[in-house]
Amino acid sequence: METAYSVLYIGAMIGFAICIFCCLIRAVKGPRTMDRILAINMIGTLSVIIIAVLSLYLEESFLLDVDLIYAMLSFLAVVVLTKVYMGVHREEEITEQKQNEQEKEETE
Repeated sequence: METAYSVLYIGAMIGFAICIFCCLIRAVKGPRTMDRILAINMIGTLSVIIIAVLSLYLEESFLLDVDLIYAMLSFLAVVVLTKVYMGVHREEEITEQKQNEQEKEETE
């Protein structure tokens, strides 16, 4: 029975690693910035899952503490990335509005 669990844990970790690779491709490819942020968030979540499964496989409870810390750091990283993206997006909108106003003034 223990061998079956070992195979299951290893299979799950391999499956999650493949998912991380797919998310990495999405993070590089894009096409939009929000796709990249979402892919980074998914990579963090899958990494947390892999660490939790590894904790079960190795029967080491300290890995769960590492897992919780990594989950908090991953969450904070995504929040910061989103905040930065929203600031850049707002600046682009303001610049675009100013350009539109200048074009209207020139045509009048």
